Amino acid sequence: MGTAAPAEVDSMMPDPDSAASDDVAIRFDHVGKGFRFFASPLKRLREVFSPFGSTFHVPVPVLHDITFAMPRGQTVGIIGANGTGKSTLLHLVAGMIEPSSGTITVNGRVTGLLDIGGSFLPDLTGRENARFFHQIVSRGAGDAAARARAIEAFADIGEFFDRPLHTYSSGMFLRLAFASATCEDPDILLIDEVLAVGDARFQQKCYQRLRELRARGTTILLVTHVVQGLAGVCDRVLVIEHGRLVYDGEPARGVDRYYQLFFMAPELPAHDGASGELRYGVGGAAITGAFASRDGVHPASAFDAGDVAHVVFDVEFARAVDAPQIGFSCSTKEGVRVYATTSGMLGKTLPAALAGERRRVEVQLRLDVAVSDLFLDLSVFEVTGGEVSALDVRVGVIHITIAAPRHFGGISDLSASMQVVG
Repeated sequence: MGTAAPAEVDSMMPDPDSAASDDVAIRFDHVGKGFRFFASPLKRLREVFSPFGSTFHVPVPVLHDITFAMPRGQTVGIIGANGTGKSTLLHLVAGMIEPSSGTITVNGRVTGLLDIGGSFLPDLTGRENARFFHQIVSRGAGDAAARARAIEAFADIGEFFDRPLHTYSSGMFLRLAFASATCEDPDILLIDEVLAVGDARFQQKCYQRLRELRARGTTILLVTHVVQGLAGVCDRVLVIEHGRLVYDGEPARGVDRYYQLFFMAPELPAHDGASGELRYGVGGAAITGAFASRDGVHPASAFDAGDVAHVVFDVEFARAVDAPQIGFSCSTKEGVRVYATTSGMLGKTLPAALAGERRRVEVQLRLDVAVSDLFLDLSVFEVTGGEVSALDVRVGVIHITIAAPRHFGGISDLSASMQVVG
């Protein structure tokens, strides 16, 4: 994608050069990290014992000029494609590796869930491993028996808690590891991809535990590909691309930027910079004239729950597109995706478009929701040979407000009925 763009810094985020050190839990100041690759063990030895200081390795840069500061008690998510250096960043915070350049400041006791099981012994029971983990992390401080009981209750693996770890399933292993790390009341908690595994109920427990730690003032830095839940957990998101920090700020826009990188589409300038709209795509088609309406003709921005909304926009094709598709989604102001669909998902096969052609699209939807604000995303993309190419994506291009319903709360209307018998 070429040279990475400079990081976008939200105005509410701390300035790394001005934040008071007493209030900062983690600070990276122009940090870089690279590794050395040796084609064989012999070349490693030849470099070590070379009398002339000869080099037999290939440098592999991973992180480049990373600068940010995390205040105490903040929860920050790190997202990006595989291989961009996210886990390396966590290992630097944990002190497991040293930076190649720059400085790192960490204030507080760190507990990391980086290599699940790395601190556990397979021949010991879950209870014995919980006590062993407590000795390593807390150096025996506090009530070890109480910690073990808390871990046993959270892990909820029954009699297996007193069985050797080599008899565990991967899910049981995960439960024990997460429970052990989060029951230690760390000042700083590092989590790497744990939220992406485990059954749904356990993931729910994990998110609840993170919210509890966050409420107690724990600083949390987590890496995850489960981006839809980040807005409800994180105060802030960092997006890493090719080892560079390309976004630092509000979670919802960070997730949008993540999807932009996922489609490998260069960002296009928004028509209205004041709106905060994110727009990207490889070109070839453009979305214009987008508006919401009650009747499909007259623009409207205020609706009641249960109303039918018409979303109308035009697609102008600058070149021929053999297999165009239209996408539509809507999210809350916190970035929680409420609904998303495409013409293909709805069973619509669109005819090939010609260069210079203009098409009008109308999406109808019933607003059976109880959220006060919805931001609508529109996209046109091309699918060729199983590959998706985003031609034009407009994120948050339309903002509508919805009056609160009287008969339900939450996010969506599930049309519940109630009967009382007896």
